[in-house]
This record gives sequence, structure tokens and C-alpha cells, in this order.
Amino acid sequence: MQAILPDGSYPFIEERLPLSEMAMVEASSSLETLLRAQSEISGVEIIRGVPVELTVKTTEYPDATFLVLLPFEEDRLQMLVPKHFVIGSA
Repeated sequence: MQAILPDGSYPFIEERLPLSEMAMVEASSSLETLLRAQSEISGVEIIRGVPVELTVKTTEYPDATFLVLLPFEEDRLQMLVPKHFVIGSA
């Protein structure tokens, strides 16, 4: 069962956008590896079925924040992104 997010603004890199402009997608394997590593470094636990705001520190983005979710029914990490980043959804 996918988590249902209330209306509001949610993080994507260095901005917050309305939920109506965002979509939940599966993170690429390389991005998932980065997000999981940052979760361990920062001590922010990714709990199955619970949306979590996670800040990632890279040279390009020193404080990039994302909303991530590990769904109950899947093993791949999901993340909230602006809809214009979504390519081909069914």
C-alpha cells in the first residue's frame, strides 16, 4: 500500500514544491545507493511505509533534501520528484 501524502509543499533539492506538481517514482539504483548511504551517515532511518525527508550532501548540492519512501510491497526506494522529470508512466 502506497503512503498517502497530505496536500502541502515537499522538498526537492533546494526548493519546496506543492504536492500537485510532484510524483512518486522509483529511484535509480545509483541514486538509491547514494540515498541509503546518506541515511546511514546522517542517522535518519528509512522505515518501510513511512515518508522521510532526507538531506543529501554532495559537491554539487551541499544540502539537497528529498522525500523518500520504502513501500511495504516493494524493495526499491521511491522518491518524490517534480512531474516534469517523470518519463513514461502507466
